[in-house]
Amino acid sequence: MKKTLTSLLFFTALGAFSLMAQIPNTSPIPVVFSVQATNGFQGVYDYSSMADFGDTLIQTVSAPLVWAGADSLACGSLTEDLSGKIALIRRGACNFSLKIWRAQTAGAVGVIIVNHTYNADGGGLVNMAAGDSAALVHIPAIFVTRDDGEIIISELDGGADMTATFEVRPFGAPLHAYSYHTPQSGIVPLADVGITYTNLSSTETLPNLTLTADITDPNGVTTTLTENLTDVSPLTVNAVTFTDPYLPEAVGEYNVVYSNSNDPNTVERKFVITDFTYAQDNNDIVDWISPGDQGFIDDGYRYDFGNFYRTGDQEQIATHMTFSLANPGSLFTGDPSSDVFQIRLYDADPDGNGDVPGDADSYDALNENGGGAVIAGFVDYVLNGTEQPYDMLTVEFDEPVTLGANKIYLLMVQYDGLNAAIGVAPQYAFGGDDPIAGDLGEAVYSDRFYTGGWSGDWKGVIRMHLDGFTDTKEPLDNNKISVAPNPASDVVRLSLSLENLAPQVEVRVIDFMGRLVETHQLDNVKEGTYSFGVQNLAAGTYFLSVSTPEGFRAKKFVVAR
Repeated sequence: MKKTLTSLLFFTALGAFSLMAQIPNTSPIPVVFSVQATNGFQGVYDYSSMADFGDTLIQTVSAPLVWAGADSLACGSLTEDLSGKIALIRRGACNFSLKIWRAQTAGAVGVIIVNHTYNADGGGLVNMAAGDSAALVHIPAIFVTRDDGEIIISELDGGADMTATFEVRPFGAPLHAYSYHTPQSGIVPLADVGITYTNLSSTETLPNLTLTADITDPNGVTTTLTENLTDVSPLTVNAVTFTDPYLPEAVGEYNVVYSNSNDPNTVERKFVITDFTYAQDNNDIVDWISPGDQGFIDDGYRYDFGNFYRTGDQEQIATHMTFSLANPGSLFTGDPSSDVFQIRLYDADPDGNGDVPGDADSYDALNENGGGAVIAGFVDYVLNGTEQPYDMLTVEFDEPVTLGANKIYLLMVQYDGLNAAIGVAPQYAFGGDDPIAGDLGEAVYSDRFYTGGWSGDWKGVIRMHLDGFTDTKEPLDNNKISVAPNPASDVVRLSLSLENLAPQVEVRVIDFMGRLVETHQLDNVKEGTYSFGVQNLAAGTYFLSVSTPEGFRAKKFVVAR
């Protein structure tokens, strides 16, 4: 039997389903924000929403875009006639709801508020908190980054006739994989493949509706899942889970296309089966867009971020993890006790009941039997001052970690800025906005423990790698190995200088998502330089993983075109 949850929009407030975003953030209907101009300019932009205020948008709004007020802040009464317009407003000087209400009173049919800080300086997306005027707001409003806002503003101030559109879509919350990247040894049947469909008609019932998910595997084989609904009432949200689970098998990228029998709308999503890597992000690393507060919460100094991962039906060995920062230079003090990031892998379900507690005061809540949080693995990373923004920082656990079968783990990167006393919070790198099946994606610890992460679906680059991603042998002395040129375009050269003749040396090329690209075997090696062609590799970051009798070392190199 299919699992279907049907909710009448006017009477039920669901959690935030997201295709791109929605207005307000409790709305189950996804909305796409775009801008068009008569000079040919057009763009689609990410945005954040009103935090639990405003009305659900059930009809597309498209109107001319204009500035609101001479000072563009809209904190005082507006004398301009904004009737039938979407108002562009700058952040600052008063609360969000007052700005929106001022524009609404002047006749505006929608509002776009632009952040006052660039992404590189700590700006980003924030959900707009309700203020004194929240109950009076009945028009749609969104918040965009200053980086995107300046693109729009440059066209508007340049004289272009511009139209902004908030387009409602019937599809939302496409769910398929439990993590965007899952190693082959961690595959589980995907029993929560599903999507929501909203009948946007205010008058017509759909007598029959067929929802379809076409899943194409890396070998080009397509599996089709279908569910049939009857008598879909007007303005209802139908959250459907497909009856038949899907079992991925091959390593590589899977493409999922959701469609329906009522209209041409489709939603496309992807997930990946890797050789060695768990990752929630989709590898689309964004220029700093904060999914939550821009700094520390309530003048605290703690900001931890991490991801949940579900294991398959066999034990696995985790050996390494990767994380990334947008602002490592702003955090570096030169004091190791201040520059340390504590990486901790928690058993998130020690009692094995399949449940993870909700938001709580501390990590100890993960252990429902009491006695404190269960740490399965750990390592510390200390900034050395050479890290660049968005570098992939890969570190090895102090000891290989045995991951139990059919378990849930939480990999957290923890930072306490108390010793540094510089008041700068880490800006963790994020990639992708894909919702995760099973309701366990990311987690945050700041003033308390938030098992659902920040509002929205941005996934942190907090990756976990299994044995095979790199070797667990003793590290090879760094002066015995070098890689050049770096970056490389045609050939990368590995130079080795070993103490003794090695009958065999294994060299593996691994991409930074943990996928094995190539394997090479070198025989009777002591000293020498060995060339490997990279012409067939896509531009990006890779690891040359070298295993010798004298130790192991992975060297990072970049392929640039």
